[in-house]
Amino acid sequence: MVPLKWSEVPESLKALAARMKVVLDERVPVELAPRWLGARALVAGGGRRGSRIRLGGILGTRLSPEALEGVMAHELAHLKCMHWELLLAGSSLAAVVGIALALLVDVSVVWRLILGGGVLVLGTAIMSWLSEYEADRVAARYVGYDVMTLTLRELRDSGFRSRAEFTHPSDRSRVRRLLSRRSPLPSRD
Repeated sequence: MVPLKWSEVPESLKALAARMKVVLDERVPVELAPRWLGARALVAGGGRRGSRIRLGGILGTRLSPEALEGVMAHELAHLKCMHWELLLAGSSLAAVVGIALALLVDVSVVWRLILGGGVLVLGTAIMSWLSEYEADRVAARYVGYDVMTLTLRELRDSGFRSRAEFTHPSDRSRVRRLLSRRSPLPSRD
């Protein structure tokens, strides 16, 4: 992991974070992971006063500068929308619902475990996918729908995510959803 100090962060990212009203850790706002193909928003914790963005170096070499801006806006949108906190609370609620449902049915313990665990897994996956769609939409309000569409298409074409996963819908699905939700005039809060 290569930590970037605030003075090493591009001005465009600083300005984007300020426009989106996302507070980044002043000591290490961005971490570069040279051998990683991905990006992640890291919620403030462990005594930090702000959040961080982790960007994979491999991803950085495969995308255009515009698409990288879209990736960063998407990760900042996760922080702005408090997706990690919502996923934690939602997963906890799904676990409680799964346990309650498993206790209500009259089947063997194995089937109760499968049913209760299934509710947790399905609920968490649905919330994660909805968070991804929302992060795309919110990011598009700040960098533009064209940039986010380009970002998702470059991600798809780079082979980063060619099919849906537990935590993410396919990039093709994300492009369709983003374009279907496109507002006529993007706002810039």
